[in-house]
Amino acid sequence: MAEARCLSERAGHATAIPASYRPTLHVLVNLGLGVLALLLSLAGLARVRAVELLVVPSTFIAMSLLEYASHRYLMHRSTRILPYAFEAHVLRHHASFGPEHMAIGASREIGLILFGLREVSLFLLATLPGFALLAWWGSRNVALLAAAMVFVHFLLYEGFHLVAHLPADHWAARQRIFAGARERHARHHAEVQTNFNVTPPFADWLFGTLGRGPRS
Repeated sequence: MAEARCLSERAGHATAIPASYRPTLHVLVNLGLGVLALLLSLAGLARVRAVELLVVPSTFIAMSLLEYASHRYLMHRSTRILPYAFEAHVLRHHASFGPEHMAIGASREIGLILFGLREVSLFLLATLPGFALLAWWGSRNVALLAAAMVFVHFLLYEGFHLVAHLPADHWAARQRIFAGARERHARHHAEVQTNFNVTPPFADWLFGTLGRGPRS
């Protein structure tokens, strides 16, 4: 019964995707723009001092916490602040991909996984306060290194999330580097109070929500 409901939900949501949607273009735009932004950030660096490199792990931690908080408290709760996040994530994404049906059945269903323009805009807006603080307090190199790490995080999130929903026989899904992310994300779809990090799960480890081993 749950299987039929999940597949029915997915079919309904996939049907709502515009006929003009091109999944390959979606992947190329999201990942390509992320790579371009990363390269532009790195290209602006000059005479980086060792102390400035401290912003790299600091930004990694900050982005892990931001991902965790937004996923747990905005995407999994219906709020007045951002009701769209709950609707898109729980009512569309989770409803379409149950724990036993994580893999896409058609390429168009990538539209139910990757960020759209609205999500990318919100992602960038969420990082602006941090950039403003670094621009005021730090150097140009610090701001550029932080920006580079933000785009690294974006690429990791989009890439890991996509691979987590690819069929098991897909060449990318067979790579050992993605095995942990696929397992953690499948468990999140089964036990929604675990594994809020799609990227390396620092915040999940910190807050005790890292689920490992067989699902209960």
